Amino acid sequence: MYPDRREHDPDPMGRGWETALVAVSVAVIAAALAALAGQGLAASLFGGGWVWPPGTRADLVRALGGLLRGRPGVSLAITDAAKLPGTAAVYICVALAEIITATLVTAAGVTWSRYRRPRDARRGMATRAEALRVLGTIELRRAQPIIRPDLERQP
Repeated sequence: MYPDRREHDPDPMGRGWETALVAVSVAVIAAALAALAGQGLAASLFGGGWVWPPGTRADLVRALGGLLRGRPGVSLAITDAAKLPGTAAVYICVALAEIITATLVTAAGVTWSRYRRPRDARRGMATRAEALRVLGTIELRRAQPIIRPDLERQP
């Protein structure tokens, strides 16, 4: 009605798709890094020591592509590729790293959804103990028809 009046959006989290996009992006990046960490862990435990692709993004993508195609060690220096153990050990460690990462990402998502959900009515509600402490038993009994009208006794 008033063109200069701005609408107040009480939900600062966005419309919903932004949060999902960020969550999916974080999960994909975490899975990619877990695969590379699993390769490094395999080299550390069963090979000649920790390995990691060089720092450029293209090398990380090539190394991940090599893991996906069944060729661990792609994009590593020759000395680092020699440190890798057999393919089975690499993929066991990659699977272990992926399971741990999926567990941690899922736990973080569940924790976030329990305690930071937008538009959650419970965020502003007092617990039973808080209401009892603030109002006391007598005031709670007096306000019962207002608080829980569904429990009001019928005459």
